[in-house]
Amino acid sequence: MTFDDRTRSASGIFEDARAFRIGSEVAVLISDVRAKLPVAAKHTLVMPEQPVPLVSTILSLAESGQRVLWAMRPGAEASRGQIYIESDFVQTILLRPVGELPPLDVEDLFAALTPEGCVKFLNNLLTVWRSAFRLSRDPFFIGLVEDALQALTSRPAPAKIACPIAQGRYLIETAISPDFGEISAIYALGANAILPLASPALIGAQREHNLRPCHFIVESPRYPQSFVLVGKRGVAVRELSSGNPHCANLQAWWAERGGTPELREFVVRWLSTTPEGGLATAVDLQLRTPLPERRIGRSAMYPSAEVDIALTLSGGLLAGGWTHDPTATLAGIDYLTEDGTAIPLDGNWYEFPAWARGADEKSRADVTGFVAWLPSNDTPGALLQPRFQMRLASGAVKPLVPKPQPFEASAQRNRILRAVPPQHAIDQAFRTILAPALQDVEQRLGRAAKVDYTKDYDLPEKAPLVSIVVPLYRVLDFLRFQLSGMATDRWLASNAEIIYVLDSPEIQDETEHLLGGLHLLHGLPMKLVVMNRNSGYARACNAGARFARGSVVVMLNSDVVPSAPGWLQKLIRPLMEQRSLGAIGPKLIFEDGSLQHAALYFARDQRGIWLNHHFHKGMPGDYAPAQLARSVPGITGACLVTRREIYELVDGYTEDYVIGDYEDSDLCLKIRRCGYDIAYEPSACLYHFERRSIRRSEDYMRGVASQYNSWLHTERWNDDITELMKTDLGGRDQMPALFGIGAATRTAA
Repeated sequence: MTFDDRTRSASGIFEDARAFRIGSEVAVLISDVRAKLPVAAKHTLVMPEQPVPLVSTILSLAESGQRVLWAMRPGAEASRGQIYIESDFVQTILLRPVGELPPLDVEDLFAALTPEGCVKFLNNLLTVWRSAFRLSRDPFFIGLVEDALQALTSRPAPAKIACPIAQGRYLIETAISPDFGEISAIYALGANAILPLASPALIGAQREHNLRPCHFIVESPRYPQSFVLVGKRGVAVRELSSGNPHCANLQAWWAERGGTPELREFVVRWLSTTPEGGLATAVDLQLRTPLPERRIGRSAMYPSAEVDIALTLSGGLLAGGWTHDPTATLAGIDYLTEDGTAIPLDGNWYEFPAWARGADEKSRADVTGFVAWLPSNDTPGALLQPRFQMRLASGAVKPLVPKPQPFEASAQRNRILRAVPPQHAIDQAFRTILAPALQDVEQRLGRAAKVDYTKDYDLPEKAPLVSIVVPLYRVLDFLRFQLSGMATDRWLASNAEIIYVLDSPEIQDETEHLLGGLHLLHGLPMKLVVMNRNSGYARACNAGARFARGSVVVMLNSDVVPSAPGWLQKLIRPLMEQRSLGAIGPKLIFEDGSLQHAALYFARDQRGIWLNHHFHKGMPGDYAPAQLARSVPGITGACLVTRREIYELVDGYTEDYVIGDYEDSDLCLKIRRCGYDIAYEPSACLYHFERRSIRRSEDYMRGVASQYNSWLHTERWNDDITELMKTDLGGRDQMPALFGIGAATRTAA
């Protein structure tokens, strides 16, 4: 005889199952099991036509045993079913239509349950059963919930509307017992509906009259209205005491209560998720009333610290600053979450020598700089002043609060690029700290970047053979010379369109005026594409390429000027004749005639990072090795010619390099990976007034952008470049011999 056989034969072990009505069309079948069964014992209800859905739960009885409940929609006719525990039959039940069933008496139900069982039942009513059977607006069910609340709680405590927080949404304020614990869900209970609130609750740390403040956000509250707060330890009901807000608007409330860090972070998090200008409101409120900056000044005797970088990004938090620990008693720096939880920053942490302000503004003191990345999917939103603490070995803590931090993506990128001095920017700093932060920001920039405006200058209806894409960033100095050089090239003027992409929209009027005048002068067919914001070299080029109609695409920098007509034909001819050729580039010279570019090659630096180098840079323009047309590792994006189908095949320039660097060699390597070759054609020659635009970018020139880009490029292409450059080169000037010298090599005329 099995254990179940023995328990079934004992008198009173199983009570007859009973069915009750809990909704207009929903019933619950209740069966008590007085025996002590294993926790994992499976209770099963089997019926000829199994109800769908059929939802069960098990509650603890006060005098030992279990109460098993099955919620379902009974059929229109009475039907029999069998209850099993594991595979053993227990009893047969007769389930009548819901209209013939008595209503569930909640007080009678609760009388036999443990307090935890009562809370669990209410939780099931509000969550699983309400959702599974769509009972939110069922009057019978709402009455049952009210009965359950009345049986579990005393008279509802008051709640009030603190202020309107957004269109149709209000911040509710109440208080709760310190013993209540974490709130898992909140429901708005009205005469016609019971609905869950999307916003979580914040329980504050401050206690008043032995109560903790509690805030949550509701949509269009009606007075009177009740709210059900459900936690693991119990249930609480709050009732609006008035329909009038305490403060007329969010700004007035913020001025009064915005100094409470936990509460302002709660509001900022919520505002950051609302589409109706909530993000801008969150930023504005914090800038209007910032938290006082908290730092611990450097001391020769005691630990000290400052956090001066604290960027909340969608994938985590980037923090940076300095510490000084003369007594070796500093245990770490912690980030404080909205609810006060301290999270150590020591997971992805990098230290480097640094300096901090001394006793006066002019003096400096040696300290230990740090930067840390705390990954998290639970973003606090547009929080400008995350809070930290310095933790000592004794367990004592001291607060640290940075100045308001930038939230605009390009400003955040600027801060990240300056988080580590260039001389200390090594793999450890990039891999687990700066790289995830920069990638996060670049993704935001990519999502925000779009074409804002286009203007055509006599583009013909017939698609041209060639589309020349020229990105513009602040510098327009060479456009007159560039367009003049193109206008004197009859073949180019007849077969090409020029697409200018303005990546600095603040000079749109100046650019339109200049291009309009040059078009009247030269008559070249052109299009102006204006980005909505500075989005970086790669995004600007890709945006222009999407407007290209030619079968050949030329990527041309704005500071590249033809030295003579015919250059474009010389580049296009081999590209069209040799289908194995994926891209081709010309010889580029400085204004003094010396070589700037005779193709790219790769060489490692002392850190093992692959860097881009130009063949024969600085040599005379007629230097013999630079006159050899050949296959090469790569070519510069200053003038890169490819077929549009190939550009689209490799998805154009990769857009996650910072500001503008290494995209061209990355594109060449993508083309090579697809099986195509890269060529250099010296008979085509243009002037290149190198890097005039990028010098206008303080983010690039003052930070670690170039080092990061070279690191990222190496991470992505190390194996390909190693294979490409694996031969012992001996010296830079021998490099051309590795790429195509032989029968296929010819000398530029």
